Amino acid sequence: MQKNSTNITDHPDLDDNLEEPAAVLLTSSMHNYVSSALEPMLRRVVREEVERRLIDSMKKELHRSPRIRTIGDRNMPSPMTACMQLSFTKPLSLSIFTKANIKDRDDNTLQIQLLASSSSAINIMPRLEVEIVVLDGDFPDDDWTSEDFESHIVKERKGKRPLLVGDCKVTILQGSPASVQKLEFTDNSSWVRSRRFRLGARVLSPESHRGPIRIKEAITERFTVLDHRGELNKKHHPPSLDDRVWRLKNIGKNGILDRRLADAGIRTVQDLLKLSLLNMQRLREIMEGGHAMSDSTWEATISHARSCEMGKEVYLYHGQLLTLVLSPIGQVNGVIVNGCAYPLQQLSPQYLLIAERLVQEAHSHWDQLEKVDGMSLANAIEAQQMNINSRFIN
Repeated sequence: MQKNSTNITDHPDLDDNLEEPAAVLLTSSMHNYVSSALEPMLRRVVREEVERRLIDSMKKELHRSPRIRTIGDRNMPSPMTACMQLSFTKPLSLSIFTKANIKDRDDNTLQIQLLASSSSAINIMPRLEVEIVVLDGDFPDDDWTSEDFESHIVKERKGKRPLLVGDCKVTILQGSPASVQKLEFTDNSSWVRSRRFRLGARVLSPESHRGPIRIKEAITERFTVLDHRGELNKKHHPPSLDDRVWRLKNIGKNGILDRRLADAGIRTVQDLLKLSLLNMQRLREIMEGGHAMSDSTWEATISHARSCEMGKEVYLYHGQLLTLVLSPIGQVNGVIVNGCAYPLQQLSPQYLLIAERLVQEAHSHWDQLEKVDGMSLANAIEAQQMNINSRFIN
């Protein structure tokens, strides 16, 4: 029996059937390749778009309710809207002149710090660039917007130098205060309507003082800026012992009182205070010059003089039996007898009379007094006393 056999060459379509699996395999491989290449990119694009839409949604929600969000039954400040504020650490020294470095009331350089105005924690950048500007004296003390702050900034007059020069930009690092080493006005404040200025400080990054997260600006108190030529005649608070007497209240430079005191040999604050201790009536007679001076004027001048720093130095005037220890204005701090120090109250009547006579001599021969450090003198007296006590015990 003859078997039916089919020769593969008898079917002309067989070649096409053999090519189909190869095409399928190629298509599958290309699909896998394209998927593996495009999938990461597509994921990234989708993620970025989702994040963008979420951020836009949060901003819209914050602008609708910028201060408070409600969680459950409690009102809680939103961490996105919590406000921080720049602040000058201390008030200014209000004797401000052009071409003079602006300092705080303790005569130190200005410092600017960043403060949180609520207990909400804010992730703030570790580095803040801060700009110091001049504000008009009319700028309000109450709450203000960044736009209010901007609108009150004072610029220099036409043709003048920048109104404020020096360290007008400082950096706050890791929340530590920024020091303003040098800051000067180049023009006085007489030409603005209020005749006064304020200093302001703001963060330079726009996103830090506008939008849902705001760092509020710092402002100082109002002050007047005077021309530096007026500094030559200004009063000192407190005065120093070496200051000329016209630095005191109610005594004008080259004025009547200044000339009367100079004629009497009283040129410095130290001279005036020495005479006030030795003979207050004589001092008042010199200052009045035949014309009565009101008690309030007199007290204001003497009180201003007494506010000066005395320093740590003392003056010694040596007599035959004792040595006077005097303050820089001639006040008796004590006496030294045989190496031991005593207050006046412990002196015998005999020694007290000698001390009183020596005080008059000391004021008459002030240039002959020995000036020494008060602490060193006290240590020397203590050592001498211990030596005496040791010999007595032995």
